[in-house]
Amino acid sequence: MSRAAQIRKRKNKFRKFTERRPRGCCRTQEQLNDKDKEKCKLIDYKFLEPLQKVVTGQGKLFSRKRSGYCANCQKEVKLAIKRARYMGLMPYVG
Repeated sequence: MSRAAQIRKRKNKFRKFTERRPRGCCRTQEQLNDKDKEKCKLIDYKFLEPLQKVVTGQGKLFSRKRSGYCANCQKEVKLAIKRARYMGLMPYVG
């Protein structure tokens, strides 16, 4: 295998994360419309729809790279999922 082919193979290894990645964290962007502002408020253990989007089928959390959240939002999501699991709203294992 040539050197160029090895480099291409290495680059393709990480491409799957960028293809599935959503638009990025809505809190860190400067211009927000009303819909995005409402979406930011939905990081709470009672709202299960946005929380289920950042959890795999097995119940594991997506990484920041894959979910598209910034560090602070990812911490809030983690805490909300832990609370939802404790309250019995979300399963620990999928």
